[in-house]
Amino acid sequence: MADNQLTAIAKTLENSKSVAIFTHARPDPDAMGSQVAAGLMLSAMGKKVSLVCLPPIPEPLQFLLNMLPDSIIHYTPEKAGDISCDVILVVDTSARQQLEPATAFLESHASEVLILDHHISGDLSHALIHRDTSAAACVEIVTTLGEVLGVALTKPMATALLAGLVGDTGWFRFDSVSPRTHEVAAKLLAAGASPSELWGRLMQSERKSKLVLLSHAVGRINFYAHDRIAVMELSREDVADAKAEPWETEGLIDIPMMVGSVVSSIFLSETPEGKIRASLRSKHTVDVNAVCQEFGGGGHARAAGCRLAGPLDTAREALVKAVERKLPGFAGT
Repeated sequence: MADNQLTAIAKTLENSKSVAIFTHARPDPDAMGSQVAAGLMLSAMGKKVSLVCLPPIPEPLQFLLNMLPDSIIHYTPEKAGDISCDVILVVDTSARQQLEPATAFLESHASEVLILDHHISGDLSHALIHRDTSAAACVEIVTTLGEVLGVALTKPMATALLAGLVGDTGWFRFDSVSPRTHEVAAKLLAAGASPSELWGRLMQSERKSKLVLLSHAVGRINFYAHDRIAVMELSREDVADAKAEPWETEGLIDIPMMVGSVVSSIFLSETPEGKIRASLRSKHTVDVNAVCQEFGGGGHARAAGCRLAGPLDTAREALVKAVERKLPGFAGT
């Protein structure tokens, strides 16, 4: 069901002639699936669509962009002048930090910005925002938007939407999954989306460098708070040794969560500039969104992220202490 904000966003899109669609940097399947599906829907309505991508784009997700190959703009500040549109649609984020290096451009066009997001928090200036934290993935919101716009689902739309749905729910494993999630999935399968095809594209299309990264990361796991917190980390040297791209660290954070005693997992990766990118996960008792908000980040209660100044050991100490404060009954050693 659409609320007033989603209806207003749909009306604005209907009245536009051209739309630029953004999502966050280092997009995951939900971000890319939401962006591409929204682009396909608006193209079907006769709108001129630009998919504005913040590099790098993970190679396993390139097949989604290939659905609208002539609409892609790989954003740099120098290319901002190439973006000509009536309306800007931002999907799967409302956080300024996640939209660098395009944040300044978006803030300067705040009166044209529409946002669809399912995360708890965000600070991007906007004209309209529809925030639905009950949605397991942003593609659930985009699916509803398509229904409000009266767009019939095609197989490419359904494929992009299902990619986001399985990506953000861990193939329906997470506690964010609701009856609505399965209802959306049923619609997408009925429209021709194939789970087996997506499994091959999303889960069986990595490069060898991903396994080398995994071996480095597993060798760097340390446990804290009586084995209730696991920290996995990769240095710049680890990434260089694996000949890996930054996006190939995605998914590694889930590895320590297989340990029964682990309540929360922290994954730290050092950027080429020496900053620390942190991803946090938890099982049921730790609100990692609250932890990440302490460091200027955010996300969901069970999955969130932030960025910290280096070095790795300083970032690790700060995050471990912050998570320890959220552990029920933890009083230190």
